[in-house]
Amino acid sequence: MNMKQVTGIYFSPTGHSKKVVRVIVSRLGGNTEYLDLTDAGKRPDYHFHENEVVVVGAPVYGGRLPQTAVERFRKLHGNQTPAVLVVTYGNRDYDDALLELKDVLVEQGFRPLTAAAVVAEHNVIPSFASARPDGADVKRLQHFADKTARKMKLVSCNYALKDLAVNGKRPYKEYHGVPLKIKVSSSCDNCGTCIRKCPVQAISRTDSRVMDEERCISCMRCIHVCPVHGRSISRLLLLVVKQKLKKDCSGRKEPDFFYK
Repeated sequence: MNMKQVTGIYFSPTGHSKKVVRVIVSRLGGNTEYLDLTDAGKRPDYHFHENEVVVVGAPVYGGRLPQTAVERFRKLHGNQTPAVLVVTYGNRDYDDALLELKDVLVEQGFRPLTAAAVVAEHNVIPSFASARPDGADVKRLQHFADKTARKMKLVSCNYALKDLAVNGKRPYKEYHGVPLKIKVSSSCDNCGTCIRKCPVQAISRTDSRVMDEERCISCMRCIHVCPVHGRSISRLLLLVVKQKLKKDCSGRKEPDFFYK
Protein backbone atom coordinates (compact mmCIF):
# COMPACT_ATOMS: atom_id res chain seq x y z
CA MET A 1 0.00 0.00 0.00
CA ASN A 2 1.24 3.45 -0.90
CA MET A 3 -0.10 5.75 1.80
CA LYS A 4 -0.03 9.52 1.23
CA GLN A 5 -1.56 10.65 4.53
CA VAL A 6 -1.57 9.43 8.14
CA THR A 7 -4.16 10.97 10.48
CA GLY A 8 -4.11 10.50 14.24
CA ILE A 9 -7.62 10.71 15.72
CA TYR A 10 -8.43 10.58 19.41
CA PHE A 11 -10.97 11.12 22.13
CA SER A 12 -8.68 11.73 25.09
CA PRO A 13 -10.02 13.59 28.16
CA THR A 14 -6.84 13.20 30.25
CA GLY A 15 -4.35 13.03 27.38
CA HIS A 16 -3.17 9.42 27.58
CA SER A 17 -4.83 8.16 24.40
CA LYS A 18 -3.56 11.28 22.66
CA LYS A 19 0.00 10.47 23.72
CA VAL A 20 -0.21 6.87 22.52
CA VAL A 21 -1.73 7.81 19.16
CA ARG A 22 0.94 10.44 18.58
CA VAL A 23 3.77 8.02 19.36
CA ILE A 24 2.42 5.57 16.77
CA VAL A 25 1.72 8.21 14.11
CA SER A 26 5.22 9.66 14.48
CA ARG A 27 6.74 6.34 13.34
CA LEU A 28 4.54 5.68 10.32
CA GLY A 29 6.06 8.32 8.04
CA GLY A 30 4.42 10.38 5.33
CA ASN A 31 2.31 13.48 5.78
CA THR A 32 0.65 13.57 9.20
CA GLU A 33 -2.34 15.34 10.68
CA TYR A 34 -4.23 15.10 13.96
CA LEU A 35 -7.92 15.27 14.75
CA ASP A 36 -8.86 15.83 18.40
CA LEU A 37 -12.47 14.83 19.09
CA THR A 38 -12.37 15.45 22.84
CA ASP A 39 -13.86 18.92 23.28
CA ALA A 40 -17.58 19.50 22.92
CA GLY A 41 -19.00 21.26 19.88
CA LYS A 42 -20.55 20.62 16.51
CA ARG A 43 -18.38 18.84 13.97
CA PRO A 44 -18.68 18.02 10.28
CA ASP A 45 -18.40 14.50 8.93
CA TYR A 46 -14.82 13.54 8.11
CA HIS A 47 -14.04 11.50 5.00
CA PHE A 48 -10.93 9.43 4.35
CA HIS A 49 -9.73 7.69 1.18
CA GLU A 50 -8.07 4.41 0.22
CA ASN A 51 -4.57 5.88 0.14
CA GLU A 52 -4.74 7.18 3.71
CA VAL A 53 -4.24 5.57 7.12
CA VAL A 54 -5.97 6.56 10.36
CA VAL A 55 -4.80 5.80 13.90
CA VAL A 56 -7.86 5.99 16.17
CA GLY A 57 -7.60 6.01 19.96
CA ALA A 58 -9.85 6.27 23.04
CA PRO A 59 -9.81 5.37 26.73
CA VAL A 60 -11.66 2.42 28.27
CA TYR A 61 -14.39 3.08 30.83
CA GLY A 62 -15.62 -0.05 32.61
CA GLY A 63 -14.48 -2.30 29.78
CA ARG A 64 -16.24 -0.29 27.07
CA LEU A 65 -15.62 2.72 24.87
CA PRO A 66 -17.13 5.95 26.23
CA GLN A 67 -20.44 6.47 24.44
CA THR A 68 -19.33 10.02 23.67
CA ALA A 69 -16.32 8.65 21.80
CA VAL A 70 -18.51 6.23 19.84
CA GLU A 71 -20.82 9.04 18.79
CA ARG A 72 -17.89 11.11 17.55
CA PHE A 73 -16.22 8.19 15.78
CA ARG A 74 -19.43 7.80 13.80
CA LYS A 75 -18.55 11.13 12.21
CA LEU A 76 -15.61 9.36 10.55
CA HIS A 77 -16.19 7.81 7.14
CA GLY A 78 -13.68 5.55 5.43
CA ASN A 79 -13.45 4.23 1.90
CA GLN A 80 -11.74 0.92 2.65
CA THR A 81 -9.29 3.09 4.61
CA PRO A 82 -6.75 1.16 6.74
CA ALA A 83 -7.11 1.86 10.46
CA VAL A 84 -4.85 1.26 13.45
CA LEU A 85 -7.01 0.72 16.55
CA VAL A 86 -5.89 1.93 19.98
CA VAL A 87 -7.46 1.78 23.44
CA THR A 88 -5.88 2.83 26.73
CA TYR A 89 -6.97 1.43 30.08
CA GLY A 90 -6.13 1.99 33.75
CA ASN A 91 -4.42 -1.32 34.53
CA ARG A 92 -7.58 -3.38 35.17
CA ASP A 93 -8.75 -4.73 31.81
CA TYR A 94 -9.98 -3.45 28.47
CA ASP A 95 -12.62 -6.21 28.20
CA ASP A 96 -14.68 -5.54 25.03
CA ALA A 97 -13.52 -1.99 24.23
CA LEU A 98 -11.04 -2.90 21.49
CA LEU A 99 -13.56 -5.15 19.76
CA GLU A 100 -16.15 -2.39 20.05
CA LEU A 101 -13.75 0.08 18.43
CA LYS A 102 -13.10 -2.38 15.63
CA ASP A 103 -16.82 -2.91 15.03
CA VAL A 104 -17.56 0.83 14.98
CA LEU A 105 -14.81 1.58 12.48
CA VAL A 106 -15.68 -1.35 10.22
CA GLU A 107 -19.26 -0.07 10.13
CA GLN A 108 -17.86 3.32 9.13
CA GLY A 109 -15.98 1.92 6.13
CA PHE A 110 -12.51 1.31 7.59
CA ARG A 111 -10.37 -1.82 7.36
CA PRO A 112 -8.50 -2.67 10.60
CA LEU A 113 -4.76 -2.99 10.00
CA THR A 114 -3.31 -3.53 13.48
CA ALA A 115 -4.47 -2.83 17.06
CA ALA A 116 -3.11 -2.05 20.50
CA ALA A 117 -4.45 -2.06 24.06
CA VAL A 118 -2.14 0.05 26.20
CA VAL A 119 -1.98 0.60 29.95
CA ALA A 120 -2.23 4.24 31.03
CA GLU A 121 -2.49 6.01 34.35
CA HIS A 122 -5.94 5.42 35.83
CA ASN A 123 -8.03 8.56 35.31
CA VAL A 124 -9.75 8.33 38.72
CA ILE A 125 -7.02 6.70 40.86
CA PRO A 126 -3.69 7.99 39.43
CA SER A 127 -1.67 5.73 41.74
CA PHE A 128 -2.76 2.81 39.57
CA ALA A 129 -0.38 2.62 36.58
CA SER A 130 1.13 5.92 37.69
CA ALA A 131 2.95 7.86 34.95
CA ARG A 132 2.15 5.29 32.29
CA PRO A 133 2.64 4.99 29.42
CA ASP A 134 6.27 5.21 30.56
CA GLY A 135 9.56 4.89 28.71
CA ALA A 136 9.30 1.12 28.39
CA ASP A 137 5.77 1.45 27.02
CA VAL A 138 6.89 4.03 24.47
CA LYS A 139 9.62 1.70 23.19
CA ARG A 140 7.08 -1.09 22.75
CA LEU A 141 4.71 1.30 21.00
CA GLN A 142 7.48 2.35 18.64
CA HIS A 143 8.18 -1.29 17.85
CA PHE A 144 4.45 -1.83 17.25
CA ALA A 145 4.34 1.18 14.93
CA ASP A 146 7.38 -0.08 12.99
CA LYS A 147 5.73 -3.49 12.52
CA THR A 148 2.55 -1.72 11.42
CA ALA A 149 4.54 0.27 8.86
CA ARG A 150 6.09 -2.94 7.52
CA LYS A 151 2.67 -4.57 7.23
CA MET A 152 1.44 -1.52 5.28
CA LYS A 153 4.26 -2.00 2.77
CA LEU A 154 3.76 -5.75 2.42
CA VAL A 155 0.01 -5.65 1.74
CA SER A 156 -0.61 -5.26 -1.99
CA CYS A 157 -3.89 -3.36 -1.60
CA ASN A 158 -6.48 -2.51 1.04
CA TYR A 159 -8.80 -5.28 -0.12
CA ALA A 160 -6.08 -7.83 0.67
CA LEU A 161 -6.34 -7.05 4.39
CA LYS A 162 -7.77 -10.01 6.25
CA ASP A 163 -10.07 -9.69 9.25
CA LEU A 164 -8.07 -8.55 12.27
CA ALA A 165 -8.67 -10.69 15.37
CA VAL A 166 -8.72 -8.76 18.66
CA ASN A 167 -9.76 -9.60 22.21
CA GLY A 168 -13.35 -9.06 23.31
CA LYS A 169 -16.78 -10.65 23.21
CA ARG A 170 -20.19 -9.91 21.74
CA PRO A 171 -22.56 -8.89 23.14
CA TYR A 172 -20.37 -6.34 24.89
CA LYS A 173 -20.40 -6.16 28.67
CA GLU A 174 -22.86 -3.65 30.09
CA TYR A 175 -21.58 -0.39 31.51
CA HIS A 176 -23.84 2.07 33.25
CA GLY A 177 -21.30 4.67 34.27
CA VAL A 178 -19.73 5.52 37.63
CA PRO A 179 -21.35 8.48 39.38
CA LEU A 180 -18.39 10.38 40.86
CA LYS A 181 -19.52 13.78 42.09
CA ILE A 182 -16.97 16.52 41.47
CA LYS A 183 -16.32 18.89 44.38
CA VAL A 184 -15.41 22.52 43.69
CA SER A 185 -13.22 24.28 46.26
CA SER A 186 -13.03 27.94 47.20
CA SER A 187 -9.89 28.29 45.05
CA CYS A 188 -12.08 28.11 41.92
CA ASP A 189 -12.06 31.56 40.31
CA ASN A 190 -14.57 30.67 37.58
CA CYS A 191 -11.92 31.10 34.88
CA GLY A 192 -13.95 28.96 32.48
CA THR A 193 -11.24 26.45 31.54
CA CYS A 194 -13.28 23.46 32.67
CA ILE A 195 -16.36 24.86 30.95
CA ARG A 196 -14.54 25.04 27.62
CA LYS A 197 -12.86 21.66 28.02
CA CYS A 198 -15.72 19.49 29.29
CA PRO A 199 -16.36 16.93 26.49
CA VAL A 200 -20.10 16.78 27.16
CA GLN A 201 -20.84 20.33 28.39
CA ALA A 202 -21.84 19.06 31.83
CA ILE A 203 -20.68 22.30 33.47
CA SER A 204 -22.80 25.45 33.51
CA ARG A 205 -21.76 27.91 30.82
CA THR A 206 -21.91 30.77 33.32
CA ASP A 207 -20.89 29.22 36.65
CA SER A 208 -18.25 26.49 36.74
CA ARG A 209 -19.38 25.44 40.22
CA VAL A 210 -22.69 24.15 38.83
CA MET A 211 -22.70 20.72 37.16
CA ASP A 212 -25.22 18.50 35.43
CA GLU A 213 -24.40 15.23 37.18
CA GLU A 214 -26.54 13.17 34.81
CA ARG A 215 -24.63 14.44 31.79
CA CYS A 216 -21.19 14.04 33.39
CA ILE A 217 -19.28 10.95 32.15
CA SER A 218 -16.70 10.99 35.00
CA CYS A 219 -13.83 11.45 32.55
CA MET A 220 -11.91 13.63 35.06
CA ARG A 221 -10.99 16.16 32.37
CA CYS A 222 -12.19 19.12 34.44
CA ILE A 223 -9.96 18.06 37.33
CA HIS A 224 -7.07 17.45 34.96
CA VAL A 225 -7.21 20.88 33.25
CA CYS A 226 -8.06 23.13 36.23
CA PRO A 227 -5.17 25.64 36.54
CA VAL A 228 -5.75 26.21 40.28
CA HIS A 229 -6.55 22.59 41.25
CA GLY A 230 -9.97 23.70 42.36
CA ARG A 231 -11.85 20.53 41.44
CA SER A 232 -11.61 17.13 43.07
CA ILE A 233 -13.46 14.02 44.21
CA SER A 234 -14.19 13.31 47.87
CA ARG A 235 -11.23 11.61 49.53
CA LEU A 236 -13.55 9.15 51.21
CA LEU A 237 -15.14 8.21 47.89
CA LEU A 238 -11.69 7.87 46.29
CA LEU A 239 -10.63 5.56 49.12
CA VAL A 240 -13.69 3.38 48.57
CA VAL A 241 -13.05 3.21 44.82
CA LYS A 242 -9.37 2.47 45.39
CA GLN A 243 -10.10 -0.40 47.74
CA LYS A 244 -12.63 -1.83 45.31
CA LEU A 245 -10.17 -1.73 42.41
CA LYS A 246 -7.00 -2.57 44.31
CA LYS A 247 -6.98 -6.30 43.57
CA ASP A 248 -7.63 -5.92 39.83
CA CYS A 249 -5.48 -2.85 39.23
CA SER A 250 -2.36 -3.72 41.21
CA GLY A 251 0.76 -5.12 39.57
CA ARG A 252 2.22 -4.14 36.23
CA LYS A 253 0.28 -5.17 33.16
CA GLU A 254 1.83 -4.95 29.70
CA PRO A 255 0.22 -3.75 26.45
CA ASP A 256 -1.36 -6.17 24.00
CA PHE A 257 -0.69 -5.87 20.27
CA PHE A 258 -2.60 -7.42 17.38
CA TYR A 259 -1.28 -7.83 13.84
CA LYS A 260 -3.27 -10.69 12.22
